[in-house]
Amino acid sequence: MSDVFKRLEIFEVPSKVFFGPGALSRVSQIVQNCSCEKILLLTGRCNSRKYAETVLESLDKSCQVEIVENGDIVDVLNLYEKYRNQDIDIIIGVGGGKVIDVAKALAYLLDTDVISVPTTASHDGISSPYVAYLLQLDLREKLGISKVYKVPKAIVADTVAILSAPRRYLVAGIGEILGKIIAVKDWELAYRIKGEEFSEFAARLSISSYEIVVNNIEKLKVHNENSVRLVVKALIGCGVAMAIAGSSRPCSGSEHMFCHALDLLARQLGFKPPLHGEVVAIGTLMMAYLHGLRWRKLKKIMKIVGLPLDVREIGLDRDIIIEALLLAHKIRPDRYTILGSDGLTRTAAEQLVDTIGIV
Repeated sequence: MSDVFKRLEIFEVPSKVFFGPGALSRVSQIVQNCSCEKILLLTGRCNSRKYAETVLESLDKSCQVEIVENGDIVDVLNLYEKYRNQDIDIIIGVGGGKVIDVAKALAYLLDTDVISVPTTASHDGISSPYVAYLLQLDLREKLGISKVYKVPKAIVADTVAILSAPRRYLVAGIGEILGKIIAVKDWELAYRIKGEEFSEFAARLSISSYEIVVNNIEKLKVHNENSVRLVVKALIGCGVAMAIAGSSRPCSGSEHMFCHALDLLARQLGFKPPLHGEVVAIGTLMMAYLHGLRWRKLKKIMKIVGLPLDVREIGLDRDIIIEALLLAHKIRPDRYTILGSDGLTRTAAEQLVDTIGIV
């Protein structure tokens, strides 16, 4: 009998993680080891700018550094046109989720390295090789790029900087991590029903991040450095799980499809969506109900840390939630989830929202 071999797997993970108070000073060490001459330092227009200045001051003065402020994910298209013919040695993204996504996407387009320097712990993009749905949509429509894949060369997570951000961002990060239980359940479902390839190791890593948060939920009520450490480590674990899986499957299922649907509706209707992790948490609650999981327990966990349980708290209403539910299955038609191929009927969506009581 001949052996059956699976395909060759190649995956990348960040080669360095600097984590803790004062980690910002270590960016210069990474840059020196890479022998960089020209650097793009991407940052936001608000709180993260001061941390970008700290990074700038630590860099070798022989390096040519250009600071670029960006506040919108579509900025990557303009930045690509500006720098495509220049030799950029490395891109450093200092900021929240949008900034780091732009840094990863630009590094992918310019074929250079990127360093992730998060100033909030609200998302798993700090270590993920992928970027936000709307940014990927823009790149697909305007540049024909089907998928951005850029693993950060290093992650520099300064817990003092992250702790200084409003607590709402850390709570959103907890919401992001709670969603992993649904992502893995959906992945297992696709494996059983569609025969989709499944990585037990990547799934286990994602679930471990979920369990770290749930098992320490009482500690996470307190806004301190220990809470930041717990959340950031769990988010980094999620990013590594995606790198191992070669897709976002272990960390993004129907709860994220709901979130992306809401993002798309926000763009179409012209309103500002809530934080990504807040919407993921609401989506997690609804999909837990559909999966037959203990959604009431999950709701209690959300309440303990202060995640919104009524969508009106984050500027949404019943109608927009239902529209997002009806659209969700169309976001990733290649990805089978509890929503199935046809999605929910309006009656089912209305019953779901009313049953779990999020309005």
